[in-house]
Amino acid sequence: MNIGRTLKLCRSAKDLSLEVVAARAGISTSYLSRLENDKREPTLALVGKVAEALEVPVPVVIFLASDDKELKYMDKETAQRFSDLALGLMRQK
Repeated sequence: MNIGRTLKLCRSAKDLSLEVVAARAGISTSYLSRLENDKREPTLALVGKVAEALEVPVPVVIFLASDDKELKYMDKETAQRFSDLALGLMRQK
């Protein structure tokens, strides 16, 4: 699971700056940057705060962060379609 990469992906898809998301989540910009660069391991509560700041449901963040091993009961094509759909919806304004 790669939460940091996923938080960065969601933030970029929503065209939001580190500063805006960090302020909304009540954390420092540098801490959010460390999370996104996998230098810190977030708690589920913190993932929830950042997901809320991004206006993305936590289950979507968790799904997007899942690796193939964690999605072993879902065929790759379906997983890719879900990922593409979720990111497409995030990019809509």
